Amino acid sequence: MTDEPRTNETINRTEEGVDISSIRRLSVPIGLFLIVVLLRPLVSHPLLLGYGQIATTMLIWMLFVASFNLLLGYSGMLSFGHAIFLGAGAYGVAIGIAKFSAPYAIVAPTAIAVAGVIAYLIARLIVHKGEIYFAMLTLAFVEAVQFVANYNPMGLTGGAQGLSGDTLPAFIQTYRGQMLVNLGGFSVDWYYVVGLVFFVSMLALWQVVRSPFGRSLIAIRENEELARAMGMNTRWYKAWAFTLSGMFAGLAGALIEINDQGATLSLLSVQTSGDAILMTVLGGANYFFGPLAGVFMWLFAEDYLTNFETLYLQLAEFPIVGVELSGVLAYWQFLLGLLFVIAVLVSPREGLWGLTKSGIESAYNWLRSYQ
Repeated sequence: MTDEPRTNETINRTEEGVDISSIRRLSVPIGLFLIVVLLRPLVSHPLLLGYGQIATTMLIWMLFVASFNLLLGYSGMLSFGHAIFLGAGAYGVAIGIAKFSAPYAIVAPTAIAVAGVIAYLIARLIVHKGEIYFAMLTLAFVEAVQFVANYNPMGLTGGAQGLSGDTLPAFIQTYRGQMLVNLGGFSVDWYYVVGLVFFVSMLALWQVVRSPFGRSLIAIRENEELARAMGMNTRWYKAWAFTLSGMFAGLAGALIEINDQGATLSLLSVQTSGDAILMTVLGGANYFFGPLAGVFMWLFAEDYLTNFETLYLQLAEFPIVGVELSGVLAYWQFLLGLLFVIAVLVSPREGLWGLTKSGIESAYNWLRSYQ
């Protein structure tokens, strides 16, 4: 469950004396930094999406889906209710600002803490259940929470319409579609603020999964009965994994509330939880960067294919041949679902990240064999 390959200690140094093990230890921080720096220029390229606003959404969803992978990939728990915590973060911030005029510095940590408390209470009730019963109970919880939000108790949640008016903090300014963070007269692009939070949060999550706590979760995932026989309190570990996962998802919700300028009922839907599951499996639950790759593929395909109307082909017989594709690519979910099925059939836990990594390693070994 890591992107750091295991090698013999005797080959940790190259001929030039460079400590390879030190480089590998920095691979995750470097990779996260490169994602933040390169993502927006990449998607802004005219040949791809052509605009950079979606990059912020991608970073937030990467954080959300990575938090879910703490459950599925590292703990072996399939949850259909992860949207509860995303919605708790978003609705907590929106309610605090719109209804109580509270500052973001207070409502955001409070919303994250509330998401953690909800996750802990749910975990204490259901983590000891079997895999199928656990998954079904999380499904019941997310349906119940969405029903309560739709009921609009005491006029707090806005019902089916959600909350969208006066939900932005005072330090957020919008100018010609661009969102800026104004702190003491100094303006920073919202993307870089999200990028900083994403980078720090993902580093914290990385420390969790590589700690003794994270290794214990992997042991429970592989063989819970054996872990319990060795004296491990598996219920405690799973409950706290569920809680931490909920808090990271709540943080993503606190960010998406600003990004979407409000909180909508769809954030609490089963479909949102299902999207997180599909993105995780598509990217590769066995890898730290797998869910991030799944988010990129999913959101990129959704935006690119739905806006792709005509394919122009340069043929020798005809100067330009246009093929109308808008009617076909409107069903982008079918095409991405087909890719998902192929990835699962070929390698269920490796995903696109694992398959790509294996392909690169095989090509590299093949090239070295001919040197």
